[in-house]
Amino acid sequence: MKRVNAFIQARMGSSRLPGKVLKNLNGKPVITHLVQRLRQAKCFHKIVLLTSTNSENDELCAIAQREGILVYRGPEENVLKRFQLAAELFPCDYIMRLTGDSPFVEPSICEQLYLELLSKNADYAYLSEHYAEGVDCEVFKTAILTPLDSLSLRPSELEHVTLHFYENNHGKYNVVEMQSNSDDSHYRFTLDTPEDWQVVKAISLAEKDSTRLTYAEIKLFLDSHPEVKKINSRIIRNEGLAISLHNEQQIVSE
Repeated sequence: MKRVNAFIQARMGSSRLPGKVLKNLNGKPVITHLVQRLRQAKCFHKIVLLTSTNSENDELCAIAQREGILVYRGPEENVLKRFQLAAELFPCDYIMRLTGDSPFVEPSICEQLYLELLSKNADYAYLSEHYAEGVDCEVFKTAILTPLDSLSLRPSELEHVTLHFYENNHGKYNVVEMQSNSDDSHYRFTLDTPEDWQVVKAISLAEKDSTRLTYAEIKLFLDSHPEVKKINSRIIRNEGLAISLHNEQQIVSE
């Protein structure tokens, strides 16, 4: 039987919102919120927190272990190597990559994406940008991760684990983009900035147990509270990746 592990990429050293993964969200740390939502998905064999060996992540690891999930600590900057080493320690056929800044990840979308990858026999599958920024997840075959050589890749490919697969989707890898039934790109409930925190916190207070809020319910809340939705509406989607690519291009130009 094929196994898919959920690898949660998270650390305390966020530049724009330090310590975001341990912020108290409706009575629970953000990382706990995320884990409890992932447990509602039926596809995962194991859920693993992937963080760095930096001591600032000690509390994050302790909370993850108390929540009953596995923890792997690896390089701070070379996130790709962190994933490769974790895959050796926790063997699986497929890896679903999630990030600690997605407290409202949708279990059903994780399941759908995994089934999409299997049905298309794809190497890598990701969500269309017509999905809201906040339900982000990606899944890929472990076999395509293992042979990647850090020395032959750009810094951006080491930091953003799936970028190499995305950029080589013609011939080298069979890549699938899962489409949304509606254009939800105007919704943002990821957690990357102080403005995001205001939005995420407001959403969490809409329901006593916000780990059970569905994608549809979150969209309905934001539609019903345009003043909340407006708070982070000016933030660029995937800004972290855009910054990495820009900095890399600047170095090349010099």
